[in-house]
Amino acid sequence: MTKGELSKKKIIETAGDLFWRNGYTKTGLNEILKATGLPKGSFYFYFKKKSDVAKAVLQYYGSRILDLLHSIAETSDSWESFCDSFLRIYQEELADKQYYGCPLAVVGMEIAFQEEELVKHYHEAMEEVKEIFMQALRKEGIAEENLEETAHLCLAVYEGNLVLYRLSKDQSLLLRMNEQLKKVIRGESWKENSEFSKRRKRQTTTKP
Repeated sequence: MTKGELSKKKIIETAGDLFWRNGYTKTGLNEILKATGLPKGSFYFYFKKKSDVAKAVLQYYGSRILDLLHSIAETSDSWESFCDSFLRIYQEELADKQYYGCPLAVVGMEIAFQEEELVKHYHEAMEEVKEIFMQALRKEGIAEENLEETAHLCLAVYEGNLVLYRLSKDQSLLLRMNEQLKKVIRGESWKENSEFSKRRKRQTTTKP
């Protein structure tokens, strides 16, 4: 990796960390430059404006989170073991006091609200997370016609609880998230979701 590539990587990682810890709107370019120790010219050589580095940060966090979830999905033999595995990782980061909620969720959501042109990139990343959830859920033998709807519900539970944790710092929310994700396939949430999926399918296939 060249010196220039290292500088660009440092800007993206530093900006991503500051966006994650302090929020996108509260982080200015001067703060990013101060944290990197790089001159202003280095930033503008790679990025024309703040939204350009925001796009790079979305891609950076997307790659990190998706690689992690892919790895867990491939090595887990069930949906419950998949849920338990990423919970353990989050708890380990909490023990080091370094966890501020899912970076893809909290940073991506804020950036998408502030920078309309980046909504597509955030949505694509969330769709990829859903695909990984579908991969893990297939191991439970869920019917294909219910799989996407179930994964969508799991994604809402996952991202919702992590955003709530970001706001409250209440660690019990991570345990609640874990239990809610498991209930999706073993409890009433799954039954209700299955019925919802059937009703929606009937509505979309019924002609007026």
